[in-house]
Amino acid sequence: MIRTNIPKGYTLVEVCIVIALLAIISTLAIPAWQNYSSNINLKTAAREVMSDLLNARQRAIEENLSTYRITFNVGENNYTLSRTDTGITYWTKPLTSYGSGISIQSVNFNNGSVVSFQRRGTVTMGNLVLTNLIGSKATITVQITARTYVQYNMQK
Repeated sequence: MIRTNIPKGYTLVEVCIVIALLAIISTLAIPAWQNYSSNINLKTAAREVMSDLLNARQRAIEENLSTYRITFNVGENNYTLSRTDTGITYWTKPLTSYGSGISIQSVNFNNGSVVSFQRRGTVTMGNLVLTNLIGSKATITVQITARTYVQYNMQK
């Protein structure tokens, strides 16, 4: 039999070098990934709030009622859709459901925290500022005509 000296595996040194390289790459990538993830959660929360505002407006128009409202609660970090005539609360959504660290920084809808929806499609104008743990902000602006848009100020 002829024996050949062909290596059939990796040496311990080679395995240690690969593990060290993976550790260095992970150390550099994880903080960037966490910031990216936090910013994506903020964008998702802002889009959901905008969607809920537009859906509440649509309910008021469809039912020809001026009794729908969304109330933002800064202390409890949530918002609620309700009717003023019956007192029915349809839902309450915590902003933390969109990711940890998402919070309401400020609310100003006609010097209050309530957006009222009229049967003709008009709403209480104002803005809402959402933030995340890294200091990024999403400012949701609602005009009296119900035009709603978001401006982002993202930290990297």
